[in-house]
Amino acid sequence: MTSPGPPVRGANISEWLESALQLFRVTLLKCLPLATIAVLCSDVPNLYWILTGHSLSGGLPSDPTYWVLYVIAAALALYIASAVMLQQRSVALGVAFSAGTSLATAARRLPVLLLTWVLAQLSLVVGFSLLIVPGIFLLVCYLVLLPVVLFERHNPYMALVRCVLLVRTHWWKMFAALVITLVVVVAGVLFVAAALQILAALLAGQGPAFEAIFATGSLAVGAVALVLLSALMLTLHSALASSSA
Repeated sequence: MTSPGPPVRGANISEWLESALQLFRVTLLKCLPLATIAVLCSDVPNLYWILTGHSLSGGLPSDPTYWVLYVIAAALALYIASAVMLQQRSVALGVAFSAGTSLATAARRLPVLLLTWVLAQLSLVVGFSLLIVPGIFLLVCYLVLLPVVLFERHNPYMALVRCVLLVRTHWWKMFAALVITLVVVVAGVLFVAAALQILAALLAGQGPAFEAIFATGSLAVGAVALVLLSALMLTLHSALASSSA
């Protein structure tokens, strides 16, 4: 199978999505193990909350342990997601990193990545506090944040600036690409949910079996969605960086 290359200069939305989908198809099986671990990491705080006898529908937890786990889980998920993107890019370049190589490479950029992520979250909080619109603008700009940090070697502040400079003239196209991708993800989630409802009816009275299938299905959907979104972010960065060169 031919490895996907970067989008052509000045590609339109359909070409971006086609390139991202091609990258997703080629890298899904290779990236799925790491993506699954990333999703599991992100679920650790919720698992802790449930196992300690609490309900996820009871509002924001006040337990400090939950929030410590939340921060650690978010950092681990971000780290592993960056390794997923490195794997995808290596496939696109015809090198095909192993999971270990991707994790080792991601670890070298982890301090900058974490600090950049914190600054991005703070800027989003400020942006959404200012009549929401600035926050939405920054959120779309930050779609290329991960590849900017991994592949362009900026410091945290300049990484945020670089995202805005790359995206601002293509913002509406980026927004449209994100919305289309999210619609696809939501459609996939609804399909899996419908399938699980059918299984629930077939497995009536077999609660543990259904719970195991539900957990596995939810994990698989999350991992596949992560690989798809990573492919989109990598594709958008490649297109915008090439057009700004």
